Amino acid sequence: MIQPDVDSVALQDDVHIVTAATRHRFRSGYWSPTWGTRVPDDRRDLKARCLALLLAIGGRGVFTGMTALEAWDGVEVRPGPIEITVDSGGVQVQRADVRCRRRSLGSDDVTRVNGLPVTTPQRTFVDVAPLMDVPRLVAVGDDLLRRRLLERADIDEVLRRSDGQRGVRAARRARDLLDPRAESPRESIVRAIIIEAGLPAPTPQVEIFDRYGRFLARGDLVYPDLKVVIEYDGAHHLTRQAQAHDARRRGLLGNDGWLIVTVVPEDVRQPHLLVHKVTSAIAARHHLSR
Repeated sequence: MIQPDVDSVALQDDVHIVTAATRHRFRSGYWSPTWGTRVPDDRRDLKARCLALLLAIGGRGVFTGMTALEAWDGVEVRPGPIEITVDSGGVQVQRADVRCRRRSLGSDDVTRVNGLPVTTPQRTFVDVAPLMDVPRLVAVGDDLLRRRLLERADIDEVLRRSDGQRGVRAARRARDLLDPRAESPRESIVRAIIIEAGLPAPTPQVEIFDRYGRFLARGDLVYPDLKVVIEYDGAHHLTRQAQAHDARRRGLLGNDGWLIVTVVPEDVRQPHLLVHKVTSAIAARHHLSR
């Protein structure tokens, strides 16, 4: 496994090991992310917490799973223990708010982000597969692809080495649904739900023009041949300004013959509602074309 110069990185970030002799120096203005360490009160970010743990255990470990995904600024972030992996023959880390596993990671699976040893984006994508459903995993993968942190071929290479690992089948399913054109996690989730239901795959982020070549809108998810646009309305659409903008663009689309399917958070929480909306829109278009 790749190991950073933990002491020098930690020193730069004002992360300290404390002893009985030095504890008095860190009584005011510091907190303890893990036993035997101190970090300034205003440093409660992931890097400070991870560096403190690495320093406390002698630098032997790689951050994996959801912790690695957070280090990569992934779209799926959950509060929870720090996840760290040590070599299969290493000493298990047993500390509060730490989840440790033993396994051997090759050099191709490990890199550094912001001074921290973490799994690569492709290894992280496969590792977090058991922790979420396929649509959310698609959102994670779309984001990593869009930011060019990985390619599909990178995921394929990890999958070839991961037979038998928990979540691999879900990772393969999600990999086939990835599209870097997606511009938001919710858009990715909606698209994945639609495809998983057996419906045709809508195209993300399509610029729509009228018959005179005038720009009308940029559609989140589009069936161009059917003139159907699927739009997700999240909390940011609730402002008066956003509502006025949406009303104007949807009016332009409607006047040009586009059918708009509006998706709300409840549709994502209950996917059958979303599938029904899209199925109905497709059926209506097919009926009109007869």
